Amino acid sequence: MGEIFKPEEIVEIQLWDWLKVSSFYVNKIYFNRKNVLNAEVFTTIGINKKPDFIINGNFGYGEEYIAVEIKDNKKRRNVLDAGKILDIYYFNYATNKTKYFINSKEIKLDYFLVATQDSKKGYLYENETFVKAEESKNESKKYVANLGIIPKIEGNETHQYVRGLWSSINRLMDVNVFINKPAIGILISENERPKMMVKKLIVDKNKKERWAQRWIQL
Repeated sequence: MGEIFKPEEIVEIQLWDWLKVSSFYVNKIYFNRKNVLNAEVFTTIGINKKPDFIINGNFGYGEEYIAVEIKDNKKRRNVLDAGKILDIYYFNYATNKTKYFINSKEIKLDYFLVATQDSKKGYLYENETFVKAEESKNESKKYVANLGIIPKIEGNETHQYVRGLWSSINRLMDVNVFINKPAIGILISENERPKMMVKKLIVDKNKKERWAQRWIQL
């Protein structure tokens, strides 16, 4: 396979292998550059700042594309730094400052996710403690966890991280220039299977758009 020099590159390979082996619905994974796997790549035009992966598959809504920012969590600040997925990648995409291509064909991105090597274990940071939905005093949380809308078990720090990410999106949405509104969240696991925990824009029964949490199998 050759030498891998950067810790983040090692994490990329680990997650690539996990997704290829353990996912149900992932078709292809594209990297932002050629690497030791000689993997297929995606390209951009415009502001040339881009995340690490593009995942292609059908996750229950037709063919979709997921952008993933990958971090090595051995340094905790790296995970916090992944917040740029919203301020830079998401914002530039949603305001048409960056466009994404595979084999010279422009693609529409449907999700932006953050991941680390411990995504395979169900959380983002190293050595997290856990909170169980069934132990919550919030009956609504217990109910939606049993429905499979949210995880039944979450890492405490991951819980705080993703809620902060979702709170921040409200600030960006005030810009009110969004044509595409991809979901945003994190890549983690349930029973070692890849899933994404996201806030997704949906149309409710009153034909109004609203952000709703989703727990989606990959």
